[in-house]
Amino acid sequence: MNRGCVCVAGYDENGICIRPVLPPPGISERSLLVNGKPVVFPFALVEYRLLEPCPHPPHTEDYRYDPEAVHFVRILPEQERQAILQKTLYQSVAAIFEQQIHTDPGFYVMDGCGPRSLGTIHPRQVLRVIYGQEQEGAWDYRLMFEDNLGATYRLKVTDLTWHYYCDRLRSDNGEPSEVAEKLTAALRSRTVFLRIGLARGWAKFPERCYLQITGVHTFPDYLEGRTFADLAPHK
Repeated sequence: MNRGCVCVAGYDENGICIRPVLPPPGISERSLLVNGKPVVFPFALVEYRLLEPCPHPPHTEDYRYDPEAVHFVRILPEQERQAILQKTLYQSVAAIFEQQIHTDPGFYVMDGCGPRSLGTIHPRQVLRVIYGQEQEGAWDYRLMFEDNLGATYRLKVTDLTWHYYCDRLRSDNGEPSEVAEKLTAALRSRTVFLRIGLARGWAKFPERCYLQITGVHTFPDYLEGRTFADLAPHK
């Protein structure tokens, strides 16, 4: 997301996907840390006090929660991580959303319908990592891949740790093109799972929910055990 806010999601003990949400301005990145240590991050087991569901299709996973009652429990070992990803796996991107995916431009579905806004795929092929600076000066993070039905997607990556990792490689005297090539090679040499989600409508296109990659997970772990907190710019 932006302006220091983040979006998080997870699965409860029954395998139901939950996206904890707060009223505007939303969830701050700072709230993911307690005493400087991350408590909410990929593959962390965390206790939440959920208050009430507030679904708006396709974002049916939304649930209000008590931000003062979030507690870290433990980190899942690698075997459990793969098991969770396998349980949340869909054959293709289209199978996740169960509605038409439009392309003019980008990839999006229509707001107000659909059973879910989050799912996992195991891409057939990683084609290319794209990393560069837009005309406005902001950095752009994208990934091209082919799913198991042969459909090709070029999607924005919103994974916070992916952003920080790309920027860290660049800050270590890496040219953006070199960073992209290095990450392309890393993904092609690993087993890759992609979490695919839907953005919410915005001022220009309020009726469109654009597809985005909300998580990039590999085995072996391309992060070597690090989290967003280890890679954040202030570190």
